[in-house]
Amino acid sequence: MEVGRMKALIVEDKVQLADAIKEYLKMRKVDTTVKYEGLEGYSEAAKGIYDVVVLDLMLPNKDGLSIIRDLRANKIETPIIVLTAKASTEDKVECLLAGADDYLTKPFVLEELLARLLVLTRRKGTIVPNDIEYGDIKLDKLNHTLNKGEISIPLSLKEYQIMEILMTNTDKIVEKSYILEKVWGMESDTYYNSAEVYISFIRKKLEGIHAGIRVKSIRNVGYKLLADGEND
Repeated sequence: MEVGRMKALIVEDKVQLADAIKEYLKMRKVDTTVKYEGLEGYSEAAKGIYDVVVLDLMLPNKDGLSIIRDLRANKIETPIIVLTAKASTEDKVECLLAGADDYLTKPFVLEELLARLLVLTRRKGTIVPNDIEYGDIKLDKLNHTLNKGEISIPLSLKEYQIMEILMTNTDKIVEKSYILEKVWGMESDTYYNSAEVYISFIRKKLEGIHAGIRVKSIRNVGYKLLADGEND
């Protein structure tokens, strides 16, 4: 496994939820595989190649609890976090005793899921970097903050997503259509102006911490992140 790279398996039969989790984790550079039913999910998890498994309990063909028990019986020690609408203490205890490592009740916030995945993989010994650096700025991937030295400023989710895209593509112009697709999930006139609004928010925050980088608008194309002294 590449150092700093998390490999996650999502086993969830609700296609919309599974795909939303996949896209969110993909944005955070998590290598994600999705299976939509129990038998396929079990077969994939049994390969033992993943750093973490995100597992729904109510699955067709093979339920989540059976998957946990069979994986542990076959010495597959991959950390497992259970996703379920079942919120009773008895259900949680049953999953944990079967061999699950964590339990998240639906509905949940994707940021919390990511935080729990990071905790589980750190326990296992996987190194997951929290920072992306460019110029004199660090983007904290876990806490969603922009940092310059000891100065830190929080970002909203969409500000963070846009900044992450820009900071991982500093060698090229990032098209506005790409940002719209990755952050809003679509390209439309409704969201077209939203990208510019959030870019303005990001610029103000960069100015607020006296960052040595700036976001340059490329007319009718998109944006590029530039460090001070770098030619336009």
